[in-house]
Amino acid sequence: MSEEQFRDWVNRRSHLPLAVKGHTFVLKGDNVIAIDGGKFVYEEALEVVKLLNSKSPFAQISATFSISERNGTLRLIVIGLIAIIVVAVILLARR
Repeated sequence: MSEEQFRDWVNRRSHLPLAVKGHTFVLKGDNVIAIDGGKFVYEEALEVVKLLNSKSPFAQISATFSISERNGTLRLIVIGLIAIIVVAVILLARR
């Protein structure tokens, strides 16, 4: 999916979701696009498309982290890691 195809999809106001590199883009209203459930304005979503289409793996990871942060997945991962660390500390402290 190129940037131009993304712009065409937005301009058509399609109600069908768009898939870009394993992520789902859905138009939610004027200038709002949901990517995997996280809300982005058009300019941010366009930047995410650019990063996902980049040949640089760091750019692709950056886009994935941005999406995960907006849709709440990153927060759940951090909370899960904190819980694992707390359990490990408690188990080690009892020894």
